[in-house]
Amino acid sequence: MITRVSLLFAVLGISSCEPNLVDDPIPLASFSDVVINPSFPEYTDLNRDGGFKDISNLKDAGVRGIIVYRKSATSFFAFEKNCSYTPNEACATVEVHSSGLFMIDPCCGSSFSFEDGMPSGGPAWRPLRQYRTQFDGGVLTITEEILN
Repeated sequence: MITRVSLLFAVLGISSCEPNLVDDPIPLASFSDVVINPSFPEYTDLNRDGGFKDISNLKDAGVRGIIVYRKSATSFFAFEKNCSYTPNEACATVEVHSSGLFMIDPCCGSSFSFEDGMPSGGPAWRPLRQYRTQFDGGVLTITEEILN
């Protein structure tokens, strides 16, 4: 009997050492394909490598909107603005940091890389949701297909 009680306390002790990770998933979003032409004046920021554009005002795309990032002339990333840490909180919305070098959720303090949406600081441990992009040389299409 003493062995069982000791084992129970050992298991409880080990499990209490694990970090308290929030595991709420980002809600799913259903939206029509978003098609933008980076050569249009409102998208001039997407005409340079490292450029980004918040397209939250278009077609209710994403849960809280989408940030588009241009990695190169032919490679674009589309990230969900709903923070991956406590995504159901009213303030869990990512924006581009004023430096333009990364994305941040001012509510929880998590920061995310433009390269892959992975957290680079703060309590978030999951990447931002990334949507599929297709670029045909003139038109960028963002679909609701989730890549991660």
